[in-house]
Amino acid sequence: MNRRQVALTLVGTLPLLVAAPAGARTGPDSYARACRHAGRVVAARTALPPLPLSTLIPNTRTAVVARVDAVLYQGRTPPTPKRPPGFAGPIPSEGCQVVRLAVQQTLTGTPPSRLIVVKPEAPYRLRASRRVHGGTFLLDGATPYPGILGNYGPDPYSPSAVTAALAGTASRSA
Repeated sequence: MNRRQVALTLVGTLPLLVAAPAGARTGPDSYARACRHAGRVVAARTALPPLPLSTLIPNTRTAVVARVDAVLYQGRTPPTPKRPPGFAGPIPSEGCQVVRLAVQQTLTGTPPSRLIVVKPEAPYRLRASRRVHGGTFLLDGATPYPGILGNYGPDPYSPSAVTAALAGTASRSA
């Protein structure tokens, strides 16, 4: 069996018990299309600090504390340019992923208990886990699959900091 047959066999065994958004097609082709659509990443990343919450909150439509229930699609890792020994430069990106989140707590928005989201090409990779992720997933309003915001995903954003930032935004708009 070659890699493609193994991958198709494994994909065929994953139960997709999640209600997909209206008009969303599920499967590797639609997930790949969602990854291409989510290609909003800086072409050559350097060691950037996490984006401040004040920059991300205006684009956040949903904020959840969740665990990664399953990785539904793993995009190809982009090619890394050849570098001389000891080169300190851009952080190599990881490929786009489509993951299913099991939502434990909602900070803003009204997501379902299981949510399919796109992790754009970025210098981190998500893995399925039985433990709730320590950070907050900040999601944009893309359809049918929201995208994860921020340079490094949910890690830098504690639920308490996100709640405070959301409260500050709400009081300024009132």
